[in-house]
Amino acid sequence: MVIPLTQEVAQIDPSRELMDTLNDIYIKVIVYVLAFMIIYTFWEGHVWIFQCIDYVGDMVVLLNLILLMVVTFIPYTVTLLTEHMDDKFAILLFCGTLLTITITEILIVLLALCKPKMVKEELIDSGQFPFIRGSIILALVFKVALIGIAGGFSFVEIYVSWAILIMLIFSNMLSAFACAMYKQIQGDKEDHHGTCGKYVCHRLIGEKLNKGRIEAFSDGVYSIVATLVILDICTGMFPSAEERSLTSLSNVISTQSSILLVYAATFMTVGMLWFIHHSIFQFVFRVHRLMSFFNKLSLLFIGLMPFGFRLVNLYAFDKSDRKEYYIIQLMCGIIFCASMCQLFMWFSGHWKRKKHLYMHHRGLNYGITVCKLLVYPIVSAAVFCVAFTSFKVTAELLAVVQLCVLIVHFLIKFLYEIIFKTCGKDDDDELGESDGQLMVLDSLPRSSKNRHDESMRAETAV
Repeated sequence: MVIPLTQEVAQIDPSRELMDTLNDIYIKVIVYVLAFMIIYTFWEGHVWIFQCIDYVGDMVVLLNLILLMVVTFIPYTVTLLTEHMDDKFAILLFCGTLLTITITEILIVLLALCKPKMVKEELIDSGQFPFIRGSIILALVFKVALIGIAGGFSFVEIYVSWAILIMLIFSNMLSAFACAMYKQIQGDKEDHHGTCGKYVCHRLIGEKLNKGRIEAFSDGVYSIVATLVILDICTGMFPSAEERSLTSLSNVISTQSSILLVYAATFMTVGMLWFIHHSIFQFVFRVHRLMSFFNKLSLLFIGLMPFGFRLVNLYAFDKSDRKEYYIIQLMCGIIFCASMCQLFMWFSGHWKRKKHLYMHHRGLNYGITVCKLLVYPIVSAAVFCVAFTSFKVTAELLAVVQLCVLIVHFLIKFLYEIIFKTCGKDDDDELGESDGQLMVLDSLPRSSKNRHDESMRAETAV
C-alpha cells in the first residue's frame, strides 16, 4: 500500500518549493495510514476467528482462498483512493472489497464455529464458547453495517464516508463494548469482569492473540519494506546509454556512492528494527490486543521507510537551501515513531506481566532489552534536534549515524557477555522454573495440557 507513495516521489520536481510538494502528497499519506490501519484491523479479526478453529474442512479452505484473493485486490483499490480520493466510485470499490472480505468471514464463522468438532476443545469446555461465537459474529455484522453506511454516504458526502471508514479501525473495541452492555443488561451472574469498562479492559489486556500469526505478519511487512528499498536502487540508478557515452561506468557509479551509502543505512535500520522486534517477542509467550495495537503502529511507520528513502535521495543532495535538513528530519521522525511504538509495545506487555512475559526476563536481561529499545529513539531524536542548529547535517552523516547504531548494539551484546562471564552464569541459568514449565507444556498434547490446567485451577482454588 506504500507503493503509490513511492511512485508519487518519482514525479516530484526537486526545484519546486518543498512545502508545496508536501501539501500535494500529505493527503496520500493520510490515505495510506487509514488503509493500513483498516486492513490490520481486518487481519486481527481473521486471527481471532482461526484461533478458535481446531479442524479446518475443505469448505473453510476454499472460502479462505476466496478471501485471500479479494485481499490481494486491496492495493489496487488503495491506489485508486490515493489518486481519486474525492471520487465516489473509488470509495465504493474500496467498500465493496472490504464488504466481500467481511461476508466471506461470516460464512467461515457460520460453517466452522457452528460445528463442535471443528472448534477447539478448551473453548467448548470453558462454557464461554457460545458467547465468544456471538461476539465474533457481532463484530463482523458491525463491520458490515459500517461499510454499508460508508458506501451509502459516498453518494451524499465523501468526507462523511471517510469518517465512517475511520470507525472501522475501532470496530473491534466498539463491538466489545456492545457485548459488555449486553451482558450487563442481561445480568449475567457468571460474568467475572463486572462493569462495561472492566470487560473492555479485559478484552484489551486479558484476551490473547495468536503470537505466531503476529510474528509472521510482522516479518512479512519487514521483508516487503526491505525489498521495496532495494527496488528503488535497481530501478532508478542504472546509468543510461547517454551517460556511459560521456564517461566510464566506474565514474557514473562513483557519483552514486552517497545514494548507495544511504541505501545501506536504510536497509540496516529496517533490519535492526526487525531484530529489536524479534528480541521483544523472544521473551513474550502471550500477546494481548494492546501489544498488537502498538505493533500495528510500529509496522505503519516501518512501511513509510521506502517513502522516506526516496525523499532523501531526491532532496538530500540539494545544497541550495534547507530542503535537505527538512527531509532528514522527516526520516528521523519516521524512525523515532517506529522505535517508540516498539518501546510502548514492550512496556504494555508488563501489564500483568506474569501472564504475558517469561518470568526469567528480569534483572540483566530486562536492562539489555530496554537498552536496545532506547537506542533508536535517542539517536533519531538527537539528529532531529541537531538539524535545527547551524551544524550541517547531511544525508551522508545521517547514514553514518544509522550504521553506527549497529556498532552500539554490538557493544551492548559484548558488555552483556562480559557481565555474564564475570558473574559465572550462562543464558540457560536465567531460565526460571515457571518458564521451564511453559516450554514443557508447549510440547505436550492437548489432553495433557487440559489435565495440567485442571490441576492448576484446583491448586489455585485451594
